[in-house]
Amino acid sequence: MKTLILLIDFYGHPALTTDSYSDSIRYSHLTEIISSNFIDRKNCIFFSTPIDHNDIRLLELKKMAIATHFTFVSIEDQINDQKYTIDYVKLKLKNFININNTDTQIIVTGTNTSGCVFKNKNIGAYHWSKAGYKTKIYLPMCAEYENKGINDLEKNLYGFASLYKKIKKEKCFDIEICKKFSDLELPI
Repeated sequence: MKTLILLIDFYGHPALTTDSYSDSIRYSHLTEIISSNFIDRKNCIFFSTPIDHNDIRLLELKKMAIATHFTFVSIEDQINDQKYTIDYVKLKLKNFININNTDTQIIVTGTNTSGCVFKNKNIGAYHWSKAGYKTKIYLPMCAEYENKGINDLEKNLYGFASLYKKIKKEKCFDIEICKKFSDLELPI
Protein backbone atom coordinates (compact mmCIF):
# COMPACT_ATOMS: atom_id res chain seq x y z
CA MET A 1 0.00 0.00 0.00
CA LYS A 2 1.28 3.45 -0.92
CA THR A 3 1.65 5.99 1.88
CA LEU A 4 1.32 9.76 1.88
CA ILE A 5 2.66 11.47 4.99
CA LEU A 6 1.21 14.97 5.40
CA LEU A 7 3.09 17.58 7.42
CA ILE A 8 0.54 20.29 8.13
CA ASP A 9 2.05 23.53 9.50
CA PHE A 10 4.74 21.37 11.09
CA TYR A 11 6.79 24.25 12.51
CA GLY A 12 3.88 25.30 14.65
CA HIS A 13 4.13 28.16 17.08
CA PRO A 14 7.48 27.82 18.86
CA ALA A 15 6.88 31.01 20.87
CA LEU A 16 3.94 29.24 22.55
CA THR A 17 5.88 26.09 23.43
CA THR A 18 6.46 25.71 27.16
CA ASP A 19 9.27 23.19 26.80
CA SER A 20 11.53 22.35 23.89
CA TYR A 21 11.08 18.62 24.55
CA SER A 22 7.54 18.56 23.15
CA ASP A 23 8.53 19.99 19.78
CA SER A 24 11.70 17.89 19.65
CA ILE A 25 9.59 14.72 19.91
CA ARG A 26 7.88 15.52 16.60
CA TYR A 27 11.15 16.05 14.78
CA SER A 28 12.62 12.91 16.34
CA HIS A 29 9.75 10.76 15.06
CA LEU A 30 10.06 12.30 11.60
CA THR A 31 13.78 11.50 11.71
CA GLU A 32 12.92 7.89 12.58
CA ILE A 33 10.82 7.55 9.44
CA ILE A 34 13.38 9.21 7.19
CA SER A 35 16.28 7.15 8.53
CA SER A 36 14.51 3.77 8.45
CA ASN A 37 16.21 1.71 5.77
CA PHE A 38 13.41 -0.81 5.28
CA ILE A 39 10.79 1.65 3.95
CA ASP A 40 9.95 1.38 0.25
CA ARG A 41 10.76 4.94 -0.80
CA LYS A 42 8.97 4.61 -4.14
CA ASN A 43 5.69 4.08 -2.31
CA CYS A 44 6.10 6.49 0.59
CA ILE A 45 6.00 10.23 -0.03
CA PHE A 46 5.98 13.39 2.08
CA PHE A 47 3.83 16.45 1.40
CA SER A 48 4.29 19.60 3.46
CA THR A 49 2.48 22.88 3.65
CA PRO A 50 4.99 25.77 3.29
CA ILE A 51 8.04 25.31 5.49
CA ASP A 52 8.83 28.38 7.57
CA HIS A 53 12.32 29.69 6.74
CA ASN A 54 13.08 29.63 10.49
CA ASP A 55 12.37 25.91 10.67
CA ILE A 56 15.95 24.79 10.16
CA ARG A 57 15.20 21.32 11.57
CA LEU A 58 12.48 20.57 9.02
CA LEU A 59 14.50 22.07 6.18
CA GLU A 60 17.41 19.80 7.13
CA LEU A 61 15.13 16.76 7.45
CA LYS A 62 13.72 17.52 4.01
CA LYS A 63 17.28 17.47 2.62
CA MET A 64 17.95 14.18 4.40
CA ALA A 65 14.74 12.65 3.06
CA ILE A 66 15.59 13.63 -0.50
CA ALA A 67 19.19 12.43 -0.09
CA THR A 68 17.87 9.01 0.98
CA HIS A 69 15.56 8.87 -2.07
CA PHE A 70 12.24 9.85 -0.53
CA THR A 71 10.04 12.20 -2.50
CA PHE A 72 9.38 15.27 -0.37
CA VAL A 73 7.04 17.84 -1.89
CA SER A 74 6.55 21.13 -0.09
CA ILE A 75 4.56 24.13 -1.17
CA GLU A 76 6.83 27.13 -1.60
CA ASP A 77 4.25 29.91 -1.42
CA GLN A 78 1.64 30.59 1.20
CA ILE A 79 -1.83 29.95 -0.17
CA ASN A 80 -5.29 30.48 1.23
CA ASP A 81 -6.22 27.54 3.48
CA GLN A 82 -9.39 27.00 1.44
CA LYS A 83 -7.29 26.18 -1.62
CA TYR A 84 -5.85 23.13 0.13
CA THR A 85 -7.94 20.21 -1.03
CA ILE A 86 -7.36 16.56 -1.74
CA ASP A 87 -7.40 17.37 -5.46
CA TYR A 88 -4.79 20.10 -4.90
CA VAL A 89 -2.47 17.64 -3.12
CA LYS A 90 -3.00 15.00 -5.81
CA LEU A 91 -2.17 17.59 -8.48
CA LYS A 92 1.08 18.54 -6.71
CA LEU A 93 2.04 14.86 -6.43
CA LYS A 94 0.98 13.71 -9.92
CA ASN A 95 4.55 13.68 -11.27
CA PHE A 96 5.74 11.51 -8.38
CA ILE A 97 2.97 9.13 -7.33
CA ASN A 98 -0.63 8.34 -8.18
CA ILE A 99 -2.69 8.18 -5.02
CA ASN A 100 -6.24 6.89 -4.77
CA ASN A 101 -8.50 5.62 -2.03
CA THR A 102 -8.09 1.96 -2.98
CA ASP A 103 -4.34 1.60 -2.50
CA THR A 104 -3.10 4.64 -0.54
CA GLN A 105 -3.05 5.35 3.15
CA ILE A 106 -2.80 8.87 4.47
CA ILE A 107 -0.84 9.68 7.63
CA VAL A 108 -1.64 13.14 8.93
CA THR A 109 0.74 14.99 11.26
CA GLY A 110 1.46 18.57 12.22
CA THR A 111 0.28 21.43 14.33
CA ASN A 112 -3.04 21.75 16.10
CA THR A 113 -4.15 18.15 16.36
CA SER A 114 -7.79 19.02 16.97
CA GLY A 115 -7.77 21.79 14.34
CA CYS A 116 -5.79 21.65 11.09
CA VAL A 117 -4.62 18.06 11.52
CA PHE A 118 -8.22 16.94 11.89
CA LYS A 119 -10.37 19.25 9.81
CA ASN A 120 -9.64 23.01 9.69
CA LYS A 121 -7.51 22.70 6.58
CA ASN A 122 -9.29 20.86 3.79
CA ILE A 123 -6.49 18.29 3.77
CA GLY A 124 -6.95 17.23 7.38
CA ALA A 125 -7.72 13.65 8.39
CA TYR A 126 -11.49 14.24 8.32
CA HIS A 127 -11.45 15.07 4.60
CA TRP A 128 -9.32 12.07 3.61
CA SER A 129 -11.48 9.77 5.71
CA LYS A 130 -14.68 11.08 4.11
CA ALA A 131 -13.10 10.57 0.67
CA GLY A 132 -12.64 6.88 1.50
CA TYR A 133 -8.90 6.81 2.23
CA LYS A 134 -7.36 4.70 4.97
CA THR A 135 -6.47 7.57 7.31
CA LYS A 136 -4.24 7.77 10.36
CA ILE A 137 -3.20 10.54 12.72
CA TYR A 138 0.29 9.96 14.13
CA LEU A 139 0.20 11.60 17.57
CA PRO A 140 3.99 11.68 18.20
CA MET A 141 4.30 14.04 15.22
CA CYS A 142 1.45 16.32 16.30
CA ALA A 143 1.31 19.32 18.61
CA GLU A 144 -1.51 21.36 20.04
CA TYR A 145 -1.44 25.13 20.43
CA GLU A 146 -5.10 26.06 19.95
CA ASN A 147 -6.34 24.62 23.24
CA LYS A 148 -5.88 26.11 26.66
CA GLY A 149 -3.28 24.79 29.01
CA ILE A 150 -0.49 25.98 31.26
CA ASN A 151 2.08 23.76 29.53
CA ASP A 152 2.48 21.60 26.45
CA LEU A 153 1.31 18.46 28.25
CA GLU A 154 -1.97 20.05 29.29
CA LYS A 155 -2.52 21.62 25.84
CA ASN A 156 -1.97 18.24 24.19
CA LEU A 157 -4.33 16.51 26.66
CA TYR A 158 -7.07 19.04 25.90
CA GLY A 159 -6.25 18.80 22.20
CA PHE A 160 -6.62 15.02 22.16
CA ALA A 161 -9.90 15.22 24.10
CA SER A 162 -11.14 17.79 21.60
CA LEU A 163 -10.01 15.59 18.70
CA TYR A 164 -11.93 12.64 20.11
CA LYS A 165 -15.11 14.69 20.51
CA LYS A 166 -14.81 15.91 16.92
CA ILE A 167 -14.24 12.37 15.62
CA LYS A 168 -17.28 11.23 17.56
CA LYS A 169 -19.43 14.15 16.34
CA GLU A 170 -18.39 13.65 12.70
CA LYS A 171 -18.61 9.85 12.95
CA CYS A 172 -15.09 9.38 11.63
CA PHE A 173 -14.32 6.26 13.64
CA ASP A 174 -12.35 4.84 10.73
CA ILE A 175 -9.55 7.34 11.45
CA GLU A 176 -6.86 5.43 13.29
CA ILE A 177 -5.02 7.24 16.06
CA CYS A 178 -1.44 5.95 16.11
CA LYS A 179 1.10 6.24 18.88
CA LYS A 180 3.72 3.69 17.80
CA PHE A 181 5.90 3.65 14.70
CA SER A 182 4.78 0.09 13.91
CA ASP A 183 1.13 1.27 13.83
CA LEU A 184 1.93 3.25 10.68
CA GLU A 185 2.34 0.14 8.53
CA LEU A 186 4.73 1.89 6.18
CA PRO A 187 5.43 0.17 2.86
CA ILE A 188 8.43 -2.16 2.90
